[in-house]
Amino acid sequence: MTTKQDGAKSDGSQTQRLTLGIVVLPGFTLSALSLFLDPFRLAADDKDKSRQIRCGWKICTLNGLPVESSSGMTVTPTAPIGALDDCDYIAVVGGVLPHYRPGQSALIEVLKRADRQKKNVIGLCTAAFIVAEAGLLEDRNCCVNWFHKEDFLQLFDGFTADTTSLFHRSGRHFTCAGGLGAASLALSIIQAEISEELARKSASILMFPYELLSSEQPALSFNGVRSPMIRKAIRIFEETLEDPLAMAEVARRLGISTRQMERGFQLGLGKTAFQVREELRVQRAKELLTTSNASLLEVAVASGFTDTRSMNRSFMRQNQNLPRSYRNNR
Repeated sequence: MTTKQDGAKSDGSQTQRLTLGIVVLPGFTLSALSLFLDPFRLAADDKDKSRQIRCGWKICTLNGLPVESSSGMTVTPTAPIGALDDCDYIAVVGGVLPHYRPGQSALIEVLKRADRQKKNVIGLCTAAFIVAEAGLLEDRNCCVNWFHKEDFLQLFDGFTADTTSLFHRSGRHFTCAGGLGAASLALSIIQAEISEELARKSASILMFPYELLSSEQPALSFNGVRSPMIRKAIRIFEETLEDPLAMAEVARRLGISTRQMERGFQLGLGKTAFQVREELRVQRAKELLTTSNASLLEVAVASGFTDTRSMNRSFMRQNQNLPRSYRNNR
């Protein structure tokens, strides 16, 4: 990311340092769009006037027609798709996975054209899939939501799905899982391209913790944990619950020894890593027992247990009712 210099207009105001072209796709996630755009809006002008002074943006659709978000709200484009040629960053906003269609040649050509023009390309939410499909990720690593990890890996053999970062940079290009990550990515661009002061101003107005600019996606459980190591370990536990890894392999992925990992869990949670993973397994099993028609054995296997007996023992160790009782009380 390269910082642009200010200019001056005849009225004394600043020229735009940065221009964004945002392509919204059918079924896009409204939160990904708004959380990405609003930090720029707040940084673009003084106070809360929303004038496009320090940076500007154009909203485009592939066919120039309004598109409906996954929540049913419709967005009307403010510029034709050709206006992207004048922008420094091209961000594509995807949404619910059923709307993702591989082989969208027109959209992929838009991204490849932007790449040839040395522009920065951003894939927000499931639009990260399209950036990967366009071949723009040098390291073949794509930031996706944990919820879409398996879908991504089934589509993109040889890629890595980053489910721990809020956003990921690969060369000039970025992928982001959406949600808080969209705001975090926007603020990091503002910090690099305009100023840290304005990035902090935007974060403050949005009541967004500034330290999340380089943080990781929150784990599904134990959200109050302060230790990054424990949070990353829990994320690994959650992602591999059905086919659990040996603790030595978990520690290896964290870049520490097994002993260091266990000591961190004891200091941070007063529990062993095994105990924490067992809690996650029991939690998963209880959810499946109360929301699905799977057999007790199927629930046990899906929760990382070898059989129903081992599942029963884990429930008893945690002073829970036996699994069968959750099925009977539905």
